[in-house]
Amino acid sequence: MLAVLITLTPGRRNQFIDCQKANVRIAVHPIMDVKRRWNSTLELLKRAYHLREFTREWLQNPKCSEYQLLFTTQDKWTIVNYVMEVLTTFRYWTL
Repeated sequence: MLAVLITLTPGRRNQFIDCQKANVRIAVHPIMDVKRRWNSTLELLKRAYHLREFTREWLQNPKCSEYQLLFTTQDKWTIVNYVMEVLTTFRYWTL
């Protein structure tokens, strides 16, 4: 859901990139899931996990305050990390 909100308009994409500029050499956007390819879910989760701190910073922007409830708690990120581990095993055996 957040990936859609961030990439919906050029202004939001630029705000998200600005959140990353001080900390990374190459800023990236969240990626979308492709229903027909299960491994795209793994790539989406990896990118979301990598961008979680930048997402938090982006949500602290007053223009995005209405979406703050969409940010995931640390407990949920732990579950996401576990799901990534499981999917990584499947990816290894199917590609």
